[in-house]
Amino acid sequence: MTSRLLLLVSIAILLVTTVIVALFGVVPLPEYETFASDKGFNGKLIYHVEFQSENIIPPAPDIMDSCIFFIDLSVSPAQEKEIVCNSDFYNISNDISFYDAQIHNDDQILLSYWDYGESNDRKVLIVDIESGIISESMDVAPLSENNRMNVYGEKLIEPWETTDFNSRLIGVYYVNRIDTIEVYNSRAPSNYYFESLHWSPDGDKIVAGDSENNLIIFSKRKLFTPVKIPLNYEKLDDERVELINVLGWTN
Repeated sequence: MTSRLLLLVSIAILLVTTVIVALFGVVPLPEYETFASDKGFNGKLIYHVEFQSENIIPPAPDIMDSCIFFIDLSVSPAQEKEIVCNSDFYNISNDISFYDAQIHNDDQILLSYWDYGESNDRKVLIVDIESGIISESMDVAPLSENNRMNVYGEKLIEPWETTDFNSRLIGVYYVNRIDTIEVYNSRAPSNYYFESLHWSPDGDKIVAGDSENNLIIFSKRKLFTPVKIPLNYEKLDDERVELINVLGWTN
């Protein structure tokens, strides 16, 4: 009798624990609308991804290649187009990093590197976004930090400053001259986050990368539900693709 009672108590505790976890412990991913070109989006979203090995034995993963892509928002379904990859620079330098890549004049990407072979100077390469043609710049200033400000003088707040991991809240915010304004707020799993926010050219929309390899478009004035553009790449030789950051939104 005692054994049966203990078994029933154990089952009851298990059921109660399962219900509590289901109700309070599991937070689903935020939901977004699927991208469609008829929403009137224009321009190109430019972003940096890494092709990583799926090693089982540490250290893992190995970075097989890094590439910069763009998506033309006027086309649906969304299609990624490769601009340039790190492997394209092996004959120039092994020290070229895409982590500080920046958009220049809306149609070029600037990449900096240290020329240790000749002058030990910091040099800048220019990559044409449409053609992928690479040239060396002699007159473009060294890369500077992006201030995340739009044409109205409004500035985006870094996502990590507004994320509350304890309450599992994430959000997108910006500041004008007076107030901090909420664009989006939602509960999310503790391992879900936004990064590298950028304004659209007209200053009315915002693009962000998320931890699920999606590009998310928000309306500053909440005129539409946030839109998701999944980055779907086929696996090649046990590689996976990781979205590293969004470089920007061009005309």
